[in-house]
Amino acid sequence: MAFMNEVRYELGEHKGAEFCGTCHQEIYSQWRNHSRHAISTTADSVLDVQRELKQHTILNYILGGEDMCHACHGPKVVNDGVDCETCHGVSLPDTPIMEVHEKKFKPGRAEMQREDFCAKCHEIPGFVTPYSDWQVSEAAANNVTCQTCHMAKTESGNAYHGFETFVINKHAYNGDLSVDVIRFDFPTLELTVNNHISGHSVPAGGPTRILALEVLFMDAEDHEIHRDTETFAKYHNLIPVLGFWPNKIIADTQLKSGERRAISLKLPSELEGQVKSVQLILRFYEVADEHEGDIEKAYFISEPFFQEVIVI
Repeated sequence: MAFMNEVRYELGEHKGAEFCGTCHQEIYSQWRNHSRHAISTTADSVLDVQRELKQHTILNYILGGEDMCHACHGPKVVNDGVDCETCHGVSLPDTPIMEVHEKKFKPGRAEMQREDFCAKCHEIPGFVTPYSDWQVSEAAANNVTCQTCHMAKTESGNAYHGFETFVINKHAYNGDLSVDVIRFDFPTLELTVNNHISGHSVPAGGPTRILALEVLFMDAEDHEIHRDTETFAKYHNLIPVLGFWPNKIIADTQLKSGERRAISLKLPSELEGQVKSVQLILRFYEVADEHEGDIEKAYFISEPFFQEVIVI
């Protein structure tokens, strides 16, 4: 429990992102308008987990209550999510801000460029594992780090601070995931789902984010007569049975970096001769952790970023 509640950022007086934004307007705007970090303490999926924990009084006490969430998601006192100070640290007391930049923030950039810097929050063994995924990936072998992709320099020369997510940007995964090698020979549909990202699995976290392949079988009148849904995620019990830790991994169906996964679906025999077309849709679902990946309880459903109709 000590590990789960260990604060991953510097404690002290946090002024909040808006203070930094008075000078760093471009970076602040990217963070506020495009980054999931900006809502890491206020997103419905986070708040729902906190409400669920509060219903388990003893377990909530054992886990440290909201402190467990805020250990990574940013300080509760400013409720700004993962903001500037969460990564860069707080200002030095009784020191002009420009002097703080020279003495602390500029020298601190070297630490922030380390390959394991993001892992402080984005790696919890058996729970959230994008860093360990990266360590065995093609990207790691080529020295392509988290920052290389997620904080690439913009036209202004500043590193991007948007940290895109499908919840905010419906085009975030365009070109990264695809479906091909599609063959239909009744009663079997075969296809391949591809993760073109060389650095981490998809989805990269736990069951908050679910990638779903929805396959709709249509008749001659374009009516849906059958549907199959394949989901990709790391499923776990966030609320452990009787309060024991670690949480239990139910299943791991994540698409690993660079993976091409063959999928085979079999239709009921009574549909023979009725299927005239097949619709393929790839999209994400946002689900609170305690729902264990149940997309029927999703808070958010993304726009399809891959969609294709196969005429039989």
